[in-house]
Amino acid sequence: MNNRSSQLWIGFICVILGFMVSYQLRYIKTPRYQYTTRQFENLVKETEDLKKQRDELLIKTQELQMKIDEIEKSVASSNKVASQMKEELDQLRLLSGLTDVEGPGIEITITPVNDLSNKQASQVYYKDLIDIVNELNSAGAEAISINDERFVGRTQIRQAGLSIKINDSKFDPTQPFVIKAIGDPAILEGAFKMPDSIIEILKKIGGFEIKIVRSDKIKILKYNKNLEYKYIQRK
Repeated sequence: MNNRSSQLWIGFICVILGFMVSYQLRYIKTPRYQYTTRQFENLVKETEDLKKQRDELLIKTQELQMKIDEIEKSVASSNKVASQMKEELDQLRLLSGLTDVEGPGIEITITPVNDLSNKQASQVYYKDLIDIVNELNSAGAEAISINDERFVGRTQIRQAGLSIKINDSKFDPTQPFVIKAIGDPAILEGAFKMPDSIIEILKKIGGFEIKIVRSDKIKILKYNKNLEYKYIQRK
């Protein structure tokens, strides 16, 4: 009886162990996650949608890059035009006397000297200065100044009472006048070595110390007055 009971218990325990081992094996072989057919189809559709979005973004990126390239070309072209316009404007300012300039040329200094014999002081006349400017222009001067007053197309050199007026500045005719000119130094100086030049005439008259100096760095200041035009119009 005891043997039979023991065998039954042993059998029962074996059945229980077998059941537990069988269940464990089923749990191991069964996937932890199982996708239904519908879930799989949804995953495939999401993947295709993402791929489609990626392709659309790639096309938009290419289109934007093309626009950027066009803008860059346009900016480069505009910069080139702006650069050319600036060069032309700078050249016009240069020719109009609206900027300081420097270059080779000559400097003429005319200093009136007191005449001790008749107790009269010598003086420079405005017509002398006009003649000097004309000589310089004829010799190819590219820029001229008198006592640092830039000579331009609108410059007036005239008598104003006891003074000489250049542009809007007045100067004492008994004081030195310094005339600067930029151009070929040899040609500019040579223009005043002619017998009928104004410098040679002033030397013959006497009463002046005249000095002409060549230089590789003549600096002439810009025209510093306002240019106003009231009546001319572009056509």
